[in-house]
Amino acid sequence: MKYQKQLDKFENYFRNSEKEAGNEAIGLEVEHFVVDSKTLETISYSDEQGIEQILYQLVSKGWKEKKEGESLIQANKDEMVITLEPGGQLEVSISPHSTIADLEEKYFMFLDELIPILNQNKQLLLATGYQVENKISEIEWNPKKRYKIMSNYLGEKGKYAHNMMKGSASIQVAVDYIDEEDFIKKFRITNALAPAVAVLFDNTAFFEGEEYKDHTIRTDIWSNCDPDRAGTIEEAFASDFGYRKYAEYILNRPPILLKQDSKFISTGDMTGREIFKDQELGQEELEHLLTMFFPDVRAKNFIEIRMMDSLPPELNFATVAFWKGLLYDKSNLDEVYKMISDLTYQEVLSARKDVVKRGLEANLGKYQILELNKKLIQMAKTGLSDAEKEYICPIEKLINKNSNPVGEIREKIAQGANKHEALSSLILNFEVEDRGEE
Repeated sequence: MKYQKQLDKFENYFRNSEKEAGNEAIGLEVEHFVVDSKTLETISYSDEQGIEQILYQLVSKGWKEKKEGESLIQANKDEMVITLEPGGQLEVSISPHSTIADLEEKYFMFLDELIPILNQNKQLLLATGYQVENKISEIEWNPKKRYKIMSNYLGEKGKYAHNMMKGSASIQVAVDYIDEEDFIKKFRITNALAPAVAVLFDNTAFFEGEEYKDHTIRTDIWSNCDPDRAGTIEEAFASDFGYRKYAEYILNRPPILLKQDSKFISTGDMTGREIFKDQELGQEELEHLLTMFFPDVRAKNFIEIRMMDSLPPELNFATVAFWKGLLYDKSNLDEVYKMISDLTYQEVLSARKDVVKRGLEANLGKYQILELNKKLIQMAKTGLSDAEKEYICPIEKLINKNSNPVGEIREKIAQGANKHEALSSLILNFEVEDRGEE
């Protein structure tokens, strides 16, 4: 297939994914660690009471199973899908809903079914940005075939590639776009604000089993993973950015692997453009290409925002409220677009380095990030309905103390808390138990 026709395919796909104004929804994915309740060591896929067995117990509660060969790798129920990250991290994806309350209801349905299983196993569900006890070499790979190919490829591209795959956990917020202009604004805003938002929702106090002294390790990990598919997308800052420009970004980089005849095959350093020069690019192949790139923000049939650490529920929904209030309110969208219009790609790259060293004290272009985040939160609040304003309060309270999630953990450590005590607010078993007592 000729290159121009490949680009046409992507452009048509994005255009066909546009939503009607007023009918936008918002989706959420949350990754978690399952750890031993005493040692905080990660629970592996193949352990006696490991991740596969946990999935089987969910299947016994009515979840629908999906296997790869003999291995159970996925479970689905009621607009929720549980999948596995390479190190056995449990990810739940919740279908898009129009209200945050609907997402919250689904998420707690997931927790209500999972937590009793973990309690019985003497295991904890942790919402934090990185494994708290194990070193990356100690963590078992889950048996998904695509991860074997990816680990071999990415391991040669960046020093933290395997840390990204097996050690990290995040949340992802999915937002709709109504036309190409709307897509451009939302995509450019989220790319430009990525360093500021990463540190706003920084929730990683430990790295490779030791206390982590810098900030937003997620940003540093992705900066040392694979420059072809991670970090900030330079094309987002181009004057001619749009559907076609994003298609160029995808097609001119290697997708690592393809699925053919139900098997994953390595494609090495061949670009998508080269691979599909002599074969048809169908929708299944197109959607696969889109999933094989992992920048801070990526496009599918929605825009996926990916720079935030995994967080406990009240902060998960604060994140959703933050983006909903900024991106789904027309006046806020236009105002933030003006605010970031002068930011350059190089300034965002500089900010990515700055936030790792200085956290909330870092700068993003002309903006001091602490003050920028305070302003953005207030703007987001005005863009939410009265019923949803409360969801942004947890992060508003933190930023008004000049702090963020990891700052609260570090404060506990400074006061003498051990690791269990410092992480107590990130243990989701307690969330379910506390709700049961209400």
